[in-house]
Amino acid sequence: MDIDDVTPVRPSTPKADAATKPTAPKTPTSSTKALPPNLLLPSFSGTYKLKENPSILKQIAQLLLRTQQSSAKHVYLTKEPPKIKKAVAIGVHGLFPANYLRPMIGQPTGTSIKFANHCAEAIRRWANSHGCEDCEIEKIALEGEGKIGERVENLWKLLLNWIELIRDADLILIACHSQGVPVSIMLLAKLIELGVVSSTKVGVCAMAGVLLGPFPDYRSSMGILMGSAAELWEFADPQSEVSKRLEASIKAVLSYGARLTYIGSIDDQLVPVEMIQSAIYAPAHHPYIYRAVFIDSRIHAPDFIAHLVGFALKLRNLGVSDHGLIRELSTPLAGSLYSGEGHSRLYDDPQVYDLAVTHALETTDVEGAVPPCEVHHRPGGGLSNPNPYHLPWIMRGLLEEDFVKTELSAETAELVRQFDDWKPVTKALKDVKYRLEAVRSKL
Repeated sequence: MDIDDVTPVRPSTPKADAATKPTAPKTPTSSTKALPPNLLLPSFSGTYKLKENPSILKQIAQLLLRTQQSSAKHVYLTKEPPKIKKAVAIGVHGLFPANYLRPMIGQPTGTSIKFANHCAEAIRRWANSHGCEDCEIEKIALEGEGKIGERVENLWKLLLNWIELIRDADLILIACHSQGVPVSIMLLAKLIELGVVSSTKVGVCAMAGVLLGPFPDYRSSMGILMGSAAELWEFADPQSEVSKRLEASIKAVLSYGARLTYIGSIDDQLVPVEMIQSAIYAPAHHPYIYRAVFIDSRIHAPDFIAHLVGFALKLRNLGVSDHGLIRELSTPLAGSLYSGEGHSRLYDDPQVYDLAVTHALETTDVEGAVPPCEVHHRPGGGLSNPNPYHLPWIMRGLLEEDFVKTELSAETAELVRQFDDWKPVTKALKDVKYRLEAVRSKL
């Protein structure tokens, strides 16, 4: 997979009041080894390209074969990014867990301020590199705990203090995490439905969102997480009130033209990177959704499995089915609730916010009317599947896609090389390699 050219900034758990001060990189000495940068896969520049007009030869072929060029299932890079004069960066924190769970789920206090600061810095970097140095950037940190519906109402009242600021902005970027992701999307839908936001560019940086519930296995073992947290499992039921409200809000936001950037962590100890309990809201299909996976370089080397996940997400971003590959990999990739840091680690990396800004400002609109967001929930069933043949069958179907065979042949060849070099250490991942051996010839 192509990797965006970024300058890694690896802050060491900055305090909220120091979130705007970048940490100076330490010069590695003989006793300290510099860590490689964290990865975000797939890379934005390696996914979308500038739209090219079909050649004369291709136009003649289409005419002779009486075929019409199918409407694009994805966006393209824009040739002329907009000029931004006024921007608003909004931060919305996740769940406030009990004190004894904070080492596992993360410290929420001050994270709204942190997100707003990171957002503003990313907007400033983009503005300075695109001739918008005079851009005015305002920061809004929305704090307040409770269940999702309660938070939406309470944060809406806070947001009323900045309504005119929001109304006048050229860009609104919301950075949100965990339970804060559905809260933010519902708030944004309200802004759109009430006409406060009518022509503004809008982006959402949705980090490790609990959009379809946490791991189902944790529901019984974590009865201690009652109150606000217990509600999260209701997202696993598409017919629950909170699920239906979220789905309606996502559809409204995408119909408006907002760009949603869903980022999951490959080492998330709470939310798997797939379907029924998902950080990437996999049931939804829309060209304005970009999905990526965050890979913490301290834990994962950029090996075959990381690039395979990135490859599958790239297909989704380009409107091609991944044949359920991410769902099948979710169980062996699940982080440990008692040791992983993936759920909160990703929000300290600046490139996460840069991706959301780029997605919001450097992609074309879909030609004609914005297509409706399609949401296809997978009926029943959890993540684990006892059938060992599913993974090779899924992989075979994915590799048979015309787009994969033609446009992504070089990436497939690179996956073969990485597969041969891959030395998994866990029993679950060793099993993944064993099952994929069956389709190595296809690779």
